[in-house]
Amino acid sequence: MDSPSYRLSRKTKFGWISAALLVPIIAVGAIFWVTDDSLVPFENSALTEEFIHGVPAGVAAEDTSPILDTRYGNEGGTETLVVYDENAPEDVKADIYAILAANLATHFGMTEIRQLDEYKAGDINAYDALIYVGASYSTEVPTALLDDVRAGEVPVMWLGYNVSQLADRDAEAGVSFVDQYGWDPMNRVAVDGTVVDELEYGEHTVTRAVETGGSVNVPRELSDDVDVLATGYCHQENEPVVCAEGLDETSAPWVFRSDNLTVVTEIPFHYLNTNGLYTIYSDLYYELLDSDIEPVRQAAVRFEDVGPEANPQHLRDIADYLSSVDVPFQVAVVPVMVDVTPDGDDYYGLSLLDSPEVVEALKYMQERGGTLIQHGTTHQYSSDRNPYSVRSGEDYEFYAHRCSATEEPPYEWEECKQDSWIRKLGPVAADSIDDHKARMERGKEIMIEAGLGEPTVFETPHYSGSINSYLAMAEEYDARYDQVEYYGGSISHGEITPENSVSQVFPYSVNDIYGSTVYPENIENVTEVEQNNHAPRPPSSLLKRAENNLVVRESTASFYFHPFLDHDYLRQMVEGLQELDYEFVSVTDLR
Repeated sequence: MDSPSYRLSRKTKFGWISAALLVPIIAVGAIFWVTDDSLVPFENSALTEEFIHGVPAGVAAEDTSPILDTRYGNEGGTETLVVYDENAPEDVKADIYAILAANLATHFGMTEIRQLDEYKAGDINAYDALIYVGASYSTEVPTALLDDVRAGEVPVMWLGYNVSQLADRDAEAGVSFVDQYGWDPMNRVAVDGTVVDELEYGEHTVTRAVETGGSVNVPRELSDDVDVLATGYCHQENEPVVCAEGLDETSAPWVFRSDNLTVVTEIPFHYLNTNGLYTIYSDLYYELLDSDIEPVRQAAVRFEDVGPEANPQHLRDIADYLSSVDVPFQVAVVPVMVDVTPDGDDYYGLSLLDSPEVVEALKYMQERGGTLIQHGTTHQYSSDRNPYSVRSGEDYEFYAHRCSATEEPPYEWEECKQDSWIRKLGPVAADSIDDHKARMERGKEIMIEAGLGEPTVFETPHYSGSINSYLAMAEEYDARYDQVEYYGGSISHGEITPENSVSQVFPYSVNDIYGSTVYPENIENVTEVEQNNHAPRPPSSLLKRAENNLVVRESTASFYFHPFLDHDYLRQMVEGLQELDYEFVSVTDLR
């Protein structure tokens, strides 16, 4: 018997079809209801756990950095002794200025920093030159050092105060200071530092930072035997004025040399980015150390904050342009991107391994003369706003910061605004050398796994790090390419605080106290708007600084550029530097 035949009515058929169509729609809706319909790609990824939730927030409970070795540099060159007064008041930063002076000496060889009370008679004779850092007016210089300087056997560069004490040793020297050096340190006049706004050095005229303020003692008279190396010019409201009562001139000797003694009348380490005196001071080392280094004009360019969310076409366009004009370049790569989700309720994270188009663009840049350097690992720290937003590329990674409504203490902390002051809080919570090494190695591994090669040069995000982070960088990489922070107390047993620090800009390559080769970046970057009390920097302002850097015989003009800016700015920079006869080189070729 045949089985019975069943037929669905038209109405029943419609019901079944409608149900079949609604099932997947309902299912999908249920899934999104469970998982949040605002789900962002890479939200709550393993990287957010690793770099947001898995990192202790806040500031380190205590400073664990070691006392730094005070003998360092490049073996096989000159030997320079830097002497300072450890007992000088902390606010004069004598120990920091000794570090800055010693760092520059490493361009030529080895350096050693020594406290005044450790100096013994005859110590000077083991060195090619001595630099005295006279940061405090009240310092009493040991007679052993005064007599060794007066002996005239070793070149000495004397910075700032206390030079008059050399005249107290005439009997021991067997000759008067005036007869030996051609000027009298007691016959002096105090020049108002706010009116000396220009310095002439050879064929160059540079701007002096009048913000330094204070008064500077200069001799009233110099004999013909004294070689004036730099002259200060005095102005008020752009008009020449007499520099001080007792002087008839609108100029005053600012740096001068006779016999074995070069005198820099003030400490040259204030306002390093804008102070032409620092540039002049950097060039004085060549004569002090009798260097026969040939002059050179070298330039370098670095593209900043290139991470997993970079625009690949921007990167290719830059590579094509620079390749077409035979300009080698650097790319500062941030291997990991983390940020807050658009709704502000969670975090997302991705790495270069999740961005194949960016990786291919980076390889394209390498093929056209680009050198990749590692620019941190995440360029931010933990779930903290450090100080801006948690977003990679915006925040600091190796030191904690906040925004303040006030420039000086007591600080009034606030949400960051365009006119906020960025102020240091202290080392990040995970501040051991091993903590920092592990973080850096993670970024390095990602770059290697992406097929970009192993980075050998590191750039500190926003140029700010703790002592331990810098020591970690020295262990992990061949060199750094940045400006660097140095801390009071780091070569003694003093307290290390965020406020007692100075960032040094380098005129040439050095091997610094942290043990790293440091390649210079010294004319900063193009910006279009004022931010955090920094004025906009058009290409013309960078080119002016490059022109000032011609004071140094190994002239370097090294800048960085954000790829999202109008590339016409880049063309202006390249062409402008070439018009100044700078030649672009790779970072590792910077001298």
